[in-house]
Amino acid sequence: MKIEEALAKLEDITSRLERGELALDEAIQLFEEGLALAAATKKQLDEARLRVDQVIEAAKGTLSVEPFDVS
Repeated sequence: MKIEEALAKLEDITSRLERGELALDEAIQLFEEGLALAAATKKQLDEARLRVDQVIEAAKGTLSVEPFDVS
């Protein structure tokens, strides 16, 4: 599941739980589903951060900053 889909599902679960209209068993099931989605989303974000860090590290030394002359 894509991160955007997981976040949308988490928002839906949160909204349903906050309304307080669910039976206890259903609320617990949704809560468990939300925790699993949150863990999977965190893992995906951590992996994405690692990839970005690797790209930045690989690019070090190949990029240079030069002064910008506006005149």
